Amino acid sequence: METSIAPPRVAARWIDALATQLRDEPAFSGCALRGARAEDEDRLFALHREALRAYVDATWGWHDAWQRTYFADHYAAWRNALVMRGDALIGRISVSRHWRRVFLRDIELIAVERNRGLGSAMIRAVLALARKGEKSVELLVLDCNPARGLYQRLGFRTVSDDGARSRMRAP
Repeated sequence: METSIAPPRVAARWIDALATQLRDEPAFSGCALRGARAEDEDRLFALHREALRAYVDATWGWHDAWQRTYFADHYAAWRNALVMRGDALIGRISVSRHWRRVFLRDIELIAVERNRGLGSAMIRAVLALARKGEKSVELLVLDCNPARGLYQRLGFRTVSDDGARSRMRAP
């Protein structure tokens, strides 16, 4: 289990900055970001399963117990923001910030929210914040995931590929 804990103010800063960046995005209208808490882990794993199971299954095979354990071992609430519409969880975004780059760990939306511009708006907001800090943005994407095309349209380029997933970077 991950034991590093970020101070609440540090964790809240990136979420507040992202929410501010998204404020005028039409696709984000009616949505809010909220910092994740320890008790959100089960809900976020359910979202993760729903969003990625088909792609993981096509690549390596989905093993629910292994996936659940891996998720729990790597879950750090302070790296996650819940995307809320009213009281409903509709997605999450997870980032790690490093001195020279931002790593977009996950962006997951419930099925009815996909292909409506919300994911694109959130990624553009991450890119804008990274540019302000003179950082690049990197991510990993399974090669069979159609989100790869979205990332390419938003300026990401493949920097390595292990045959199952690609590491992509946007300046």
